[in-house]
Parts: sequence; structure tokens; C-alpha cells
Amino acid sequence: MKYTRDQVIEMTPDEYESAICDELNTAGYRSRFRGELHEYEPDESTFGGAIVFDLKAVDYLKQIGLLDNGKCPMCSVREDDLLYKLQNRQSGAVYHVCKSCYKQYAQQERAKRGLGCCLGIIMILGILIWGIIKLLS
Repeated sequence: MKYTRDQVIEMTPDEYESAICDELNTAGYRSRFRGELHEYEPDESTFGGAIVFDLKAVDYLKQIGLLDNGKCPMCSVREDDLLYKLQNRQSGAVYHVCKSCYKQYAQQERAKRGLGCCLGIIMILGILIWGIIKLLS
């Protein structure tokens, strides 16, 4: 492991985001945006923006000690124990986050499911109404 838990915990949020990007770029990982490959650049959504969609990149960050090692990758907040686990549905990547980021993600997922459920009900009602109109005409 390249990074120890103590090293990761002591990093500032900017240092942590830069380390993630530098390590991925050096190892040849790239983010895909509109069909083009780009180097990773640190910003407030470094990890959640593109990295979580690349299972190999997530696994690489775990191997070198930058993930699941004392700091939340979503917000860079230091946590002694990251007890909350998330899994990216598209890539299958699994990683641990702080309670705050977990709650935020769970809230977003509930909203997505709620919207999908409402759209499904509207579609079913529309089909039923259309069928009734066809029967009556």
C-alpha cells in the first residue's frame, strides 16, 4: 500500500483530491466526457463526478490506500470509521463514505425511485384512459 491511513487522514481536502487525480493520471486512467478521454482534475466532485463509474479506477485507489482508509472520498471529511457503504449501480464499484454523504445519496436515490414510480403510474393511467376511449368510440 502506497498511502498509510495516517497519511490519508492528515491530508487536507485539496491534497486528498489532488492525490486521487495524480495517482489515477499517472497510472493511465482517464475520465470519459462526450466520447473524449481527459485527465482527472481535482474539484469538489472529483470522486463522485467520474471516478465512481470506473470499477478498475476505484479498485486501484483501494489498492494504493487512497480509498477506504480514513477519509470520505465524496467530501474529503476525515472519519475514523467509515461505516456506510455505497455501490455505484453502473460500474458496481463499492466504497465507504461518511454518514452525511450516505444520507445525501440515499435521499437522491429515493427521489429517483419516487419519480420513476409516479411516471409509471401516469403511463398506466394514460393507457387505461386511451383504452376506454377506444372502446367507447
